Amino acid sequence: MIDDETSQSFPDRPRSFMRRRRLLHPIHHEDPMATMGNLFDIAILMGVGLLIMALSSFGLSDLLSNADTTIVKNPGKPDMEIITRQGGKITRLQQTGTQSEGPGTPVGTVYRLQSGEMVWVPDAAAQ
Repeated sequence: MIDDETSQSFPDRPRSFMRRRRLLHPIHHEDPMATMGNLFDIAILMGVGLLIMALSSFGLSDLLSNADTTIVKNPGKPDMEIITRQGGKITRLQQTGTQSEGPGTPVGTVYRLQSGEMVWVPDAAAQ
């Protein structure tokens, strides 16, 4: 290592790289934990991005909008579930397996198409 006395005694000898760098870029004494805050911010942004990607890939991007939404999970199966969102209220309806009985009024007609889809057509009197 070349100290100041040696460099003065050998004026034609170049200074070492580290000594030049130290003189050009003084050491800043900062808080070493300051960068942890930035890493935390990046982690939060990545988490939110992954959440949006997951909702989009499952076709649930409607949950991010303000529109009223209805989602049917496992349609036609015993564990079928209907999730609705109207305004800010989310309601989960689960199938109980019991049948209801009692007086009622017809509200429309259900047709099964050749493709297997079912279509409900409301009666004009029911509206």
